[in-house]
Amino acid sequence: MRNRLLKAGLVVLPLIYAAEVHAQDVTTIPFSPGLQGGYPEGIAWNARAGAFFVSSLRGGQIGLVSPGGEYAKFFDDDRLITSSGIVVDAERNRVLVCNEDVGISTKSSESTRTRVAQVLEFDLDTGAVRHVHDFSSLTDGPILANDLTIDGEGSIYVTDSFQPQIYKVDHDTKAVSVLVRSERLMPADPAEAVGTKPYLNGIVYHPDGFLIASDYSRGLLWKVPLNDPQALVEVRLPQPLKGPDGLLLKSPTELVAVQSFPADDGSMTGDVTLIASSDRWESARIEAVATPDGLDGPTTATLRDDEVWVVNSRFPQIFADPANADRTTEFSIVKVPFE
Repeated sequence: MRNRLLKAGLVVLPLIYAAEVHAQDVTTIPFSPGLQGGYPEGIAWNARAGAFFVSSLRGGQIGLVSPGGEYAKFFDDDRLITSSGIVVDAERNRVLVCNEDVGISTKSSESTRTRVAQVLEFDLDTGAVRHVHDFSSLTDGPILANDLTIDGEGSIYVTDSFQPQIYKVDHDTKAVSVLVRSERLMPADPAEAVGTKPYLNGIVYHPDGFLIASDYSRGLLWKVPLNDPQALVEVRLPQPLKGPDGLLLKSPTELVAVQSFPADDGSMTGDVTLIASSDRWESARIEAVATPDGLDGPTTATLRDDEVWVVNSRFPQIFADPANADRTTEFSIVKVPFE
């Protein structure tokens, strides 16, 4: 396995480098990832390869998308069922990916559906698996490891969309634990928090020592101090957000929230909202709302040279009509202009 992955790393990455030459005015990058890479949910810029990492709701495969739209497989095997949040940790030469099963993957099964919550840790250069961090033994009932972030020491924090909790992986010991569990984080019975109605979703680490996590169903943001996680507080907003999915900390005072929500005609639309705070995220205000052309089930964002780019997952289609999900073959990454 390791030799195969090393070979893949040596072959794939130069192709991505070669594809980096592109027009500077490109605002949409269409790509076709194939069946196992379909419905990309997570995105992260890999500066070393000059390409975007993308995950997959349909087959779990991790891919690299060049600025010219060329797609190359980075990793795929039976361990990845549905992959979502992705973080590149260049300092530690690794990429981290959430893995779960919500019943929409080609690899879903009765034994794994809503019972998988993992983070897979890969070598950034070769794609070799370093660790599989598994949270499934920590909780009974449905679980879903949705999104993740890392702190300055390299410890990992993961939202569970089906339980009112955030997980932690200690960087030094690799121990997995529940950082915080609070009924404030999810008022519904966990059995009701499934499919397109998750609760905790996006998450970011703030350098002042706290986490910010989004609640997709209620449109809330939570501030979770790492020195006292049970003292979590709701960030005061002028109004609830609409379907906040992925979060991106653009600066210590600016947060990008990718939102997906029903349009007036019943389809799914979305926007990308820039939120700002001047009191260390006790409260926040809406600075700007961007609706670039072509948004179609946007989920998460990444920074590329200080530019915000969002992946169009098109996820409503796979939940609404799973039998015909594989007819959708093209997806896109969109540049978000904030004016």
